[in-house]
Amino acid sequence: MAGPARPQHAPETTRSIGIKDVARAAGLSITTVSHALNGKGKVNARTRERIREIADDLGYRPNPAAQVLLSGRTGVVGLAAGHQSAEAWERTYRPYYASLTAGATVEAVDRDYALVVVPARPGSDLWTRIPMDGLIVVDPVAGDPVIAEAVRRGLALVTDGRPLDPEHARIPYVSGDMSAGVPLALDHLHGRGVRRTGLLTGPELDSYTLDSERAYARWCAERGVAGRVERIAPGESARDAARRLLAASAGRPDGVHALNETYGEALLAVAAEAGLSVPGDLQITAAGDPGPGPRPPLTLLDLAPRRIGALCAGLLIDLLDGRAPRPVSVPCALVPGASTRR
Repeated sequence: MAGPARPQHAPETTRSIGIKDVARAAGLSITTVSHALNGKGKVNARTRERIREIADDLGYRPNPAAQVLLSGRTGVVGLAAGHQSAEAWERTYRPYYASLTAGATVEAVDRDYALVVVPARPGSDLWTRIPMDGLIVVDPVAGDPVIAEAVRRGLALVTDGRPLDPEHARIPYVSGDMSAGVPLALDHLHGRGVRRTGLLTGPELDSYTLDSERAYARWCAERGVAGRVERIAPGESARDAARRLLAASAGRPDGVHALNETYGEALLAVAAEAGLSVPGDLQITAAGDPGPGPRPPLTLLDLAPRRIGALCAGLLIDLLDGRAPRPVSVPCALVPGASTRR
């Protein structure tokens, strides 16, 4: 049997329709209508559907400012990415963060949030002009000023990479599993005949760098081999550090793992300068994102940045919804390339 005809309520004027108009047309209280339209309160399904139909007929559109006041939420989350030094940012960090941001954006939009990228400089005007409910901080360091400012502002926080300060130990985070990922790359080199491994690492003392260095040291200790770690100094080019690593003829590494593609490309360039063939004289693995587009001829340890970004956004929204998300460790995969293919 057909139900009662749906009432038609046409506004008499061109003024904007408010929640009071919907309540008047429905013959219900403003509180009941507000709960129905916002998915809150104990409103039965039939009443909720009827209120929404009346609101649609009237042309009601929620007032964004009123929604913020009502819920205390802006519906916006931020992402702050550091390490924007010229060489590394242009050739490695920007592509990595682009994939991470894409993953975070898709997840946020799927869950009815907008995502904005803000500078990793808390004094920036964007921090005051763009209201945010929460923030994803990428690669936090000890004493991180971005985390400190976000805590001061009362923002919900999730980090890509383990926070290093004890007082931030309760912040949920997503991280690549370097304890397994780095040995995966080193085992790959060893299986192709490498016996003197090196590690080319950077100046950023974040958990990704520190965990990678620890995993390398542990791998060398377990096999009773001497490791060789070359750290790029602040402001130094990756090629200068690669030259130091490959300078000695005696004891020179015949295989190197680089912490990102910028460093891997520097090793390729310096090997060519020194007349070393790759992979004949030197084999190279590098951590990165084997996504679409032109890639250097490197064997890559896939850090899965798109998945990490999506997980970060998901954890942040779970936190905003009152859940207590736990840290997530993302496994790495090895994608063989020409730099280790004999």
